Amino acid sequence: MGDDRSLEFDACRSAWTEALELTNGLPAKVPDRAEVDRLAGCLRGHVAALAGELGATLEAQSADTSERETARWLLVRTHRTLNEGPDLDHRAAAVHLEDLALNCRALIALCHQQVCAQL
Repeated sequence: MGDDRSLEFDACRSAWTEALELTNGLPAKVPDRAEVDRLAGCLRGHVAALAGELGATLEAQSADTSERETARWLLVRTHRTLNEGPDLDHRAAAVHLEDLALNCRALIALCHQQVCAQL
């Protein structure tokens, strides 16, 4: 589990880092739409998988902690971002990509906490 998990986190980290670098110039500079769409597709898969994993972990926990409340808030925000999808407008699509990247980064942090707590 450790090596596979590290590779998965590394792939996610690489995707959100690339996305945040691409959207760094917003709002003044709107990135290329094809690149935004490519990264958004990659991040959507990572974000959906991480959200599912975190949701399942939360369901299995019995204690109601502040970390659990934070995770629930993040899951609601993440599901809203996934359901909204990218806009037709290039700038809005880039903002959506940025939201996916930030959600991915936060999900990785919470999933990593859960993995470390189980060790």
